[in-house]
Amino acid sequence: MRFKITIFVVSLVAIVLSIVTEIRVIELRKDLQSQFNRLNSTVNEKLEAQEKEITNLNKYFEPDGVVEKFIVSNNFLEKNLNDLDKIITNLDEPSDAGYIQIYIIGSSDVWVAFRNPEGRYIFQGNLKPGLNPYKFYFFKEPSIETQYTYTLPFNASFKSGVAENTFFLIKEPGQYRLIKHPDKDISNIMKDLNLYIPTVTGK
Repeated sequence: MRFKITIFVVSLVAIVLSIVTEIRVIELRKDLQSQFNRLNSTVNEKLEAQEKEITNLNKYFEPDGVVEKFIVSNNFLEKNLNDLDKIITNLDEPSDAGYIQIYIIGSSDVWVAFRNPEGRYIFQGNLKPGLNPYKFYFFKEPSIETQYTYTLPFNASFKSGVAENTFFLIKEPGQYRLIKHPDKDISNIMKDLNLYIPTVTGK
């Protein structure tokens, strides 16, 4: 009889422990599920926020988006400002000033350079065929300075990569002349191009 009671008690304790364990497992599962749900919700919120940011960024870079419009507008503005500089440079025609424009013949660009007496470059670059927009003032200064105007000392030197394709349109007070690059190097623009500079000659 005592044995049966012992077995019954042990069985009862085992059942109680089993039930308690099952309850704890269920509570732990619920707690883990709750934590997982919160974590999943947080991750989903962050993913949605990132997707919105990516979508907004894509709108900037898509065709006809903000970035493309900015690039187009910037190029348009830069081109028109350059055109405006060219227009102003061409319209600025002081009657008592003297300047040189360079005319390139042929089909290829030609490298040219002006240097001051110390050998430092005043201007250098590849000029396209035709009459270039740059004006190099050797007598007085331009009324309006633009990116296409340069002031030269009377004794500046000039170098052309292809001298036979280089011509000078020279504007002096009261006259224009077009001359070809001399056969020799130009070490002094006033002497080698026979420029009229009253402040130097005194005439």
